[in-house]
Amino acid sequence: MNTFEFSDFEKAFENAFNKAIKRAIEDKLFPPKIGDIDLFSRSNTAKKLCISLPTLHDWTIGGIIKAYRIGNRVLYKKQDIEDALTLINPKFRKEGLSC
Repeated sequence: MNTFEFSDFEKAFENAFNKAIKRAIEDKLFPPKIGDIDLFSRSNTAKKLCISLPTLHDWTIGGIIKAYRIGNRVLYKKQDIEDALTLINPKFRKEGLSC
C-alpha cells in the first residue's frame, strides 16, 4: 500500500510553486507580443467550433472557453479555443453531418 508522506507533499508543492514563479517571471520579463498571439472574433470562433453565437456566448459565460475584451470587442485566443476542446473516445462511431 502506498503512503503519502509529508515530505512528498512538500516536494510537490515546492515543484508547483517554483514552476508558477518561473512562469510569472518569464511572462513579466518577456511578455507575448501581439503579433505572436492569434486572435479570433466571436463570429470566426463560432465558425471554427461549428456553433452558433448564442452557444458561444453561453460557453463563455459558463467558463468553458476564455474570452478577452478590448473596448467593445470580444476576442478569443487560438490557444484558448484549442484548450476548450476535449478528447472523446466513443464506443460506437456514428456518421453524421459535419460543419
